Amino acid sequence: MDVLIVGGGEIGAQIAAALQRSHNVTILEADGRREQAFENMDVRFVTGNGADPEALRSAMADKADAFIACTSNDDVNVLACLAGKGLGARETMAFVTRQRYVDAFAARGPMESVGLVIDRVLWPQRTLANQIVDIVRVPRALDSAIFAGGRLKLLEYRLEKGDPFLNAPLAGLTMPEGVLVVGSIRGDSFIIPSGDTILQAGDKAVFMGTTESMRKIEGQFAPRKRVMNVAIIGGGNVGFMVADQLQENRTNITIIEETEKRCLTLAEHLPRALVLNGDGTDLEVLEHERIEDADVVVAVTNDDGKNLLVSLLAKQLGIPKVITRVGRAQNRHLFERVGIDSPLTPRTAAIQEVLNWLKLDDVDHLASIEDRAEVMELTYPFQCNVGRVQELGAPPNSLIGAIVRKNKVIIPRGDTTIQHGDHLFIVTTPDNINAVEHWLEQKRTVEV
Repeated sequence: MDVLIVGGGEIGAQIAAALQRSHNVTILEADGRREQAFENMDVRFVTGNGADPEALRSAMADKADAFIACTSNDDVNVLACLAGKGLGARETMAFVTRQRYVDAFAARGPMESVGLVIDRVLWPQRTLANQIVDIVRVPRALDSAIFAGGRLKLLEYRLEKGDPFLNAPLAGLTMPEGVLVVGSIRGDSFIIPSGDTILQAGDKAVFMGTTESMRKIEGQFAPRKRVMNVAIIGGGNVGFMVADQLQENRTNITIIEETEKRCLTLAEHLPRALVLNGDGTDLEVLEHERIEDADVVVAVTNDDGKNLLVSLLAKQLGIPKVITRVGRAQNRHLFERVGIDSPLTPRTAAIQEVLNWLKLDDVDHLASIEDRAEVMELTYPFQCNVGRVQELGAPPNSLIGAIVRKNKVIIPRGDTTIQHGDHLFIVTTPDNINAVEHWLEQKRTVEV
């Protein structure tokens, strides 16, 4: 596949790194100094403005099977996609940071009515806001994801002394029916568990199961309160979208925003939220507004330094859960090292959406688990042998967490049969995708 990426920043570099081994990737970037970031990749680098048709011709936009515009400028991304489409690019995707572009280029929207089409408009901030809301709604959970049309759920918890499932081999524990431990994180290591695995206090345990069964896990870790108190520091797009979704639930919401004009806008559109004009990094402000009564603090300013400071202050005040936006992916591990519960970057989820949109293989990359593992969905091919899990095994360093068969969710055991057409939800490490594909090759029926 020929892929043209307009924008050689962090997002463009991550997409290129994921694609360059098996596809023809070209980077079009206005700043020629960015070329050194791609020196160790098998990509073609072209210096030029993505909104300039001549630069697009030089980058061979007319030959592109996939055209991805991911600069930091919405207008450039939109113009680049429209120009790329006009030159002959087959499929186009634009990264944006504003709702108006999402609405304008929606299917059967105003732009399509006049013949201006972008095949996919991706708003990473909205993806991040949805992820934050999912985590807020589950007490103590560090991460949450829903698959299979809402029938399958993943939750991550940091285990504490007195929690269930500690200090005994998993094979000997009584787990709720329909639930499986699919991973654990100890230090910097992600562990694919076996029956001999023993979870310890301080580990992060990842559970997968049917949505109904996972409610029992939620209840064992944290009885649900009648009303949750949530403090949001930063009233930008992400803060607004989080509050907008949470105000539909029985949630007390407080937003602290520095800009007075933005506070007025928030107060107008969020009638159920308390909007305060102030500096969320000021401990006196936090104490005065009794932020220590919050069950969750969400730090989503546009500045990683401020978010880190807010998060540390919140931890100092004893807030049970702190969710933090991390703008730069390389800062995530710093946030983890100082004890931040849920450092989230909008770019990680967005890059997964790009890979799924491209349909580069028969695998859907559904979710990342702290950038250390991922959940993949694949359809078990009709060319492969069927059999029980204990006979077929699983891909190396991987675990089959769930099977969806004709809208039924099955949490597999050793005697569960894998059948043709089953949707397998596999937890594995990012560098293990080739091993998953090799596993499928090994299971193919030998033709006589």
